[in-house]
Amino acid sequence: MILDPALTAAYIVLAAALALAPGPDVVFVVANGMRHKARGAFAAALGIGVGSLVHATAAALGVSAVIAASPLAFDIMRMVGAAYLAWLGLQALRAFIRNAGADAKLGQSEEVSVWRVFSRGLITNILNPKVVIFYIALLPQFVNVELGQVGLQVFLLGCIHNAIGLTFLIAVGLAAGKAAGWISRTSVGRWLDGIAGIFFIGLAVRLALTGRPNQ
Repeated sequence: MILDPALTAAYIVLAAALALAPGPDVVFVVANGMRHKARGAFAAALGIGVGSLVHATAAALGVSAVIAASPLAFDIMRMVGAAYLAWLGLQALRAFIRNAGADAKLGQSEEVSVWRVFSRGLITNILNPKVVIFYIALLPQFVNVELGQVGLQVFLLGCIHNAIGLTFLIAVGLAAGKAAGWISRTSVGRWLDGIAGIFFIGLAVRLALTGRPNQ
């Protein structure tokens, strides 16, 4: 037996509750759903999911603990992530301004490949130091040291959290994509890029203001 059944059951309940709570990942997926419809939301969710797997692996190998313990590494990761989100926001706002002409089509949005949206979700998640703290602060509480293979237990718990979160993100993202498809046929459609841009910049500000561990 690799995982403790009782601890794992409690962890699943907690992971489900955390997934249902609105957070940066939800906002990121919804913003991409608004800009690029259902396929954009799906790609963004998958990118975040793969990023979470990277964090789970890093936590299992002890890399996350090193980053969390280093104020400099944490700050660099935080500021690079915030800058990247701000850049995405500015790109969306530029698309909004470019398409805001009187003869622009309603709901017209910059064409972006699914791979690009996926990679944006991946990079955004990897550069989020709050995810590092989550894996360091929460997962060890549900590890049974007596069962051994602590690194593997951490990784598996990370995978469980990722599976629950990814399922929820895909559902929310697809709903946002459908809503965007309807909104794009109304006069509000021309504002989708602008709204998404504000979401991205808001996430950048939130990340930039994230305090270091024990701060």
